[in-house]
Amino acid sequence: MEHVLELIQKGGLAMYPLALLSLISWAVIVERLVSLKTLKYKSKHIKDLKTLLASKDIEGASKLLSTDSSYTAELLRPLVEEYKEGKTDKYDMVRRVDFELSLLAPKLEKNLALLSTVASTAPLIGLFGTITGLIKVFSSFATANPEEAMALLSKGISEALVAAATGLAVAVPALLAYWLFRIWSNGILSKIEEDVFELIRVLR
Repeated sequence: MEHVLELIQKGGLAMYPLALLSLISWAVIVERLVSLKTLKYKSKHIKDLKTLLASKDIEGASKLLSTDSSYTAELLRPLVEEYKEGKTDKYDMVRRVDFELSLLAPKLEKNLALLSTVASTAPLIGLFGTITGLIKVFSSFATANPEEAMALLSKGISEALVAAATGLAVAVPALLAYWLFRIWSNGILSKIEEDVFELIRVLR
C-alpha cells in the first residue's frame, strides 16, 4: 500500500484520475466476469428436444422445456406453446427469436462502453502527466542553480515516465477485457441462435 501511495506521489496529479479509472475498469471486469460466468444460456436437453420435435411430440417437448431453466429454454417455451396451439408459424418464430436476441445483446455487453472509455482515456491522461512533468523540468531549469537543476531534472523525468507507464498499465487490461468480453458475448448469442434455430428447423 505504501508503495502504491509513493507511486501516486511520484506520478503527479495525473495519477489520481488514473487510479479512479483503474478502479472503474476492474470493477467492470469483475462484474462482467461473474455475470457471464453464472449465466445459464445453454440447454442440457437440446438433443432430446430435437428428437421430440422431429417426431411431432410437441406436448413432450413443451413439458421438457418447462423443467429447463436455461435462457434457450425460456426463449423457446412460449414459442413452442403457441406453435402447438396453432397461433404462430416457423417464420414468425424466427422473427421473434431475432428480436429477443437483439434485446439480450445489450445485456451481455453491459458496461463494456466503460472499459472502452478507460482504454482510450487512460493513455491520454498518462500523456498529460508526461507533458506536465516535462514542463516542470524546463521551468525549473530557468530559475534553479546548476546543483538544484539536476535534482529537479531527475524528479521531473521520473514523474513523466511514471504517469505514462501508469496510463498504459490502466489502458491495456481494460482494452483486453473489452475485446474478450465482446467475443464471449458474441459466442453466447451465436450458441443460443444456433440451438434455437436448429430446434425450429426440425419442427413438423
